[in-house]
Amino acid sequence: MEGLKHIKTVTWNEVFDVWGKTEAHLPYWIEHYKKRGFSTWEEWRRNSVKDLHPDELDWTLYEIEENSIIVDFFAGPFRAWQKKYYGDKDIIQFKELAQNIELQNDPNINEIIKNFPKESTLAGLQKGSEIIIIEGMHRCCALAVSKGKGKSIDAKLFIALAEYRDKLPTLGQVNSPT
Repeated sequence: MEGLKHIKTVTWNEVFDVWGKTEAHLPYWIEHYKKRGFSTWEEWRRNSVKDLHPDELDWTLYEIEENSIIVDFFAGPFRAWQKKYYGDKDIIQFKELAQNIELQNDPNINEIIKNFPKESTLAGLQKGSEIIIIEGMHRCCALAVSKGKGKSIDAKLFIALAEYRDKLPTLGQVNSPT
């Protein structure tokens, strides 16, 4: 795939472990999943992607050669994001999402822009020519908003991708405020 350098085949458990190392310890997410009735980060996140059956997919890790391509990726089909930002779309490109003034002024997105990790791994689905992010929505938004302001973020990015042929399910809890 253009802009992506193949690294290796990985398992869903490896992808999930990297995801957990990124956010399971963060107080914001701990408060978030507890308010939703989950006792652990793992329980909450496994529930949020269960309809994708990610453990049945074939995952490959890639290095993103140029971070600017992130704006062409699609934000995943998460209920809360759809309701708040997507209008009548199921998924939306980050370059369009980054034009939303509310998102541009979001304190969490701006905090990520200021303190973007030097190295980070996203997770996504490849559906035809589209790359749809299922993990790393806030980081991708931060990259897109930053690019929209004419600034680049220097970080080494990777993405774990799996081909997805089925109809995309809507993800996340109905009452999620993300």
